[in-house]
Amino acid sequence: MSEYPDKIPDGLKSIELFPFSFNAGKNARKDLQSQLELVNNRIDKIIEHFVFDDVPIVHFILKTTNQKSDLKKLAKAIDRLGDLVEIQLQLSSRLNVLNLIEADPVWFTSTFSDYTNEIDRDLNDILDN
Repeated sequence: MSEYPDKIPDGLKSIELFPFSFNAGKNARKDLQSQLELVNNRIDKIIEHFVFDDVPIVHFILKTTNQKSDLKKLAKAIDRLGDLVEIQLQLSSRLNVLNLIEADPVWFTSTFSDYTNEIDRDLNDILDN
């Protein structure tokens, strides 16, 4: 980090009067640029990592907002949605099966029914008569 102080030295009486140094500003600039570059690289890696169907979703989110509170709310919402979408898919699949049975009961029963017992029973009835 730089030698630029994070707080005003105790010896100064007023915020309006302080020793100014262009060299200290140059050092602070280099340090801040270095820190910003590191953070930008981390953000770029995160953006590149979360791609769905070749679409960088996080990039578009950051174009919409870069407010910490908004991003935290979005993260919580996505976490909640992950659980709910799984339940939604299960319930929808079950409902689709029931809809299929109602729409075409003959096909469903002829496809999935096991008539082995009925055939044996009917054959026995025929042979016994």
